[in-house]
Amino acid sequence: MRAGFARVGLAVLVLAGGVFSGSCTYYPSVVDMGGVRLRPEEGRAVRSGEEAAVYFKLNSTSKYGDVLKGAESPVASKAELRGPGGGQIREIEIPGATVVLFARGGPHVVLAGFTRPLETGEVIIVTLHFEKSGALGLVTVVE
Repeated sequence: MRAGFARVGLAVLVLAGGVFSGSCTYYPSVVDMGGVRLRPEEGRAVRSGEEAAVYFKLNSTSKYGDVLKGAESPVASKAELRGPGGGQIREIEIPGATVVLFARGGPHVVLAGFTRPLETGEVIIVTLHFEKSGALGLVTVVE
């Protein structure tokens, strides 16, 4: 009879241990998984003559980087990637787990050939094209 109680007690302990250990679940983050996650923020388009320079902050919260290959906007017939010297470039490397500033004197996007006049305070969408992440929209305020 005593052996039966010992078996039941052991079974209860094993069951309780399984329940308690099951509540400690690990959920990996995007960085842990190694995926690509980019978030463009604080977009602004600064008009200058027939062009508008688009400046923004690109937050890369993943382990691996990506490459910005191009841009487009429905308000412009032309969009170019420009490097720190202001010259046109083909792509911009985005390292993983970093914030890249697209600003005056650094890499940025230039819109030209406007389909209509841009008004100060107007919000436009600039679509950024990445090698791995695909197309991401950047909400941009015209200055």
